[in-house]
This record gives sequence, C-alpha cells and structure tokens, in this order.
Amino acid sequence: MVEMKSAPNYSVPALEKGLAVLELLARAAEPLSLSQISERMANSTSQLFRTMNCLVENGYVIKDEIHGKYSLTLRLFELANRHSPLKHLLRVANLPLQELARTIRESCHISIVQHGQLLVVGQAESPEKVQISVSVGTSFSLVATVSGRLLLSAMDEHSLGAHLEADADFRRMSFAEREQFWDRIAEIRLTGISTAVDESFIGLHDTAVLIGSPGLGVTAAIAVTQLTASRNNKDPRIVVDAMFDCARQINQRAGLAEATVEPALAVH
Repeated sequence: MVEMKSAPNYSVPALEKGLAVLELLARAAEPLSLSQISERMANSTSQLFRTMNCLVENGYVIKDEIHGKYSLTLRLFELANRHSPLKHLLRVANLPLQELARTIRESCHISIVQHGQLLVVGQAESPEKVQISVSVGTSFSLVATVSGRLLLSAMDEHSLGAHLEADADFRRMSFAEREQFWDRIAEIRLTGISTAVDESFIGLHDTAVLIGSPGLGVTAAIAVTQLTASRNNKDPRIVVDAMFDCARQINQRAGLAEATVEPALAVH
C-alpha cells in the first residue's frame, strides 16, 4: 500500500499573527488595548505581547503610554504610496487576460480613464486566425464606449459629474440622448456589465466588466469585441461568465477584496 504524503505546511504563525493584528487595528474605530486585541483574536495576552512589541519597534503600531492602547501609524500608508496601485493591477492582469483570450477564443483588451478619455493599455490576442483587435495606446470617448461607460458608472457622483462636465461628447448630447445615457449608467451599476451592439462598428458586439476597487479609486475595464455574424460566436452568457471569472482572478492576484458583480440573468 502506497503511503500518501501530506501537503507541506509552509505557514508562519508569528507572521500570520502580526498580519492579523494589523488588519484588526485597521478595522477598529478607535485604539485597542492588549486585552481587547487578545479577546478579538482569541489569543492570550502573553501570546500577543511579543507580537505587539515587534510591531511597535518596527514603526507599524504606536502604543499610547497613558492609556496603553495600540493604533496604526502611517507606516503602511507610506509603503502603499511608494508604488502605483493601478500599475500593480495592470501588471497582475496580464496572465488572466491571456487565459481569457484562450478560453473564449476572442481578443480582449484592458482600458483605463486618462485625461478625460478611455485609454487602451493592454491586449491579449485571440488564438484564431481571424480576430478583432484594438491597438494599445488608442484613446476613445468615455460616454460612447462600453468600457468608458463602465468606468464612469464606477465613479462617485462628484467625480462622475466633473468628468461629464468636461466631456465634449456629453455636452453635445440632446436631452433624449442624455436620458438614454443615464439609463445605461443605472443598468450597468445594477448588473456590473456594460454591453452594446453595432456601436463602434456595424456587426460588432462589445462587452466590458470592471476590475479593481472603486472604493480605492483603482479601476480598469476588461472588454471583448465579437463579430455578431460569426459562425463561431459563443453564447454571450458563456463569454460574460468567463469575463467575470477573469476579473475575480485579477482582483485576487492584486490582493483586492471581491469587487465584481455576478453576471445578471438578463444578459443577451
């Protein structure tokens, strides 16, 4: 009988405990005492004493000498601002985007908002001989593209208003066109999906979903363009499911909490 080997355990209890303390203090509305931290983490104060001293000595936590309570310093904030969260998001998106293109056999591209325009910053090409691609570095209108409207829908009302006020395409819209635009924004916010048929060119179906975290102000759009008349077209629901799976993988690789919305049943 062959003995099955158990998977190696690479856990680092001391490090895990320290990270748990940092997350606890980040969520706390006010400084916490050692006993409060001990109670919330289900660890004894003696087990946490060395952990707290280490975090204080390294500048991540400060201890109020009067009340003996602990709170975070700005050390983590300082470290976070030494690199661009958006660059990190785009870097970790590369492999999942390549896998998405192989899975649905369609080219995919990733876009961000820059200087009031939609900017294409990355692409994964379809393995098919005939494919539709969008050149990296190309800029498009925010209000007239599925990715642009998706990214606008993820903004808070103040940021959205500021972008639209400066958007020449939006200012040229008639009252009826603006009403239609707001209806589309509302639908995108509800479903998490931005779609359009025959918008950029006749015979094309565009779909986009969000990656990143609107709460952190770090967002991008992944989009797929399909030929509506192709014999090899996949069911839109299959494509959307694959896109949401890709978005989840990207967010996980970026260390972000789940920020995507499950695909709506009314996709067509």
